[in-house]
Amino acid sequence: MEGEPKLEWEGKATATLTNTTADQAWSLMKDFTNLQKLLPTLHTCHLVEGTDGEPGCVRYCSSAGGDGGVIWAKERLIETDPVNRFNRYVVEENNMGIRRYSGRIGAVDGGSGGGGGCVIEWSYVADPMEGWPKEGFEAYLWSSIEIIARRIEETLQGGGGAGV
Repeated sequence: MEGEPKLEWEGKATATLTNTTADQAWSLMKDFTNLQKLLPTLHTCHLVEGTDGEPGCVRYCSSAGGDGGVIWAKERLIETDPVNRFNRYVVEENNMGIRRYSGRIGAVDGGSGGGGGCVIEWSYVADPMEGWPKEGFEAYLWSSIEIIARRIEETLQGGGGAGV
């Protein structure tokens, strides 16, 4: 109905790292403008405005779309918290049908057993996205956080190469 607020999507994807502390994971995750190092499905992620790693900076991320075209977004870092180990950001421009999106990605203590471990989390609040059902978007987040978790553990265990 006209005049009613839009329904928001809200969700979180998580992955548990059993051999990695939250501080170790955060040491790789905190680099806002180099997400492609942890999420190789991105073709590029680089600084386009501001000072790298400081609130207000903007990154440009792109990857191949399902139709062979390029999908992209410009995302502004709103907050970085090294003590609580998270970055909060908003999507400012994109060609994916995102009207309003705020995301938070970070690492928290936890995991299994008493030997450390951590959980990496990617949470979001967004307006419904044109042409993208919520279930499809959440499947993308879950898949991405699993890739990031695997990449973090491979890198820290010496199997991820020198590039991260």
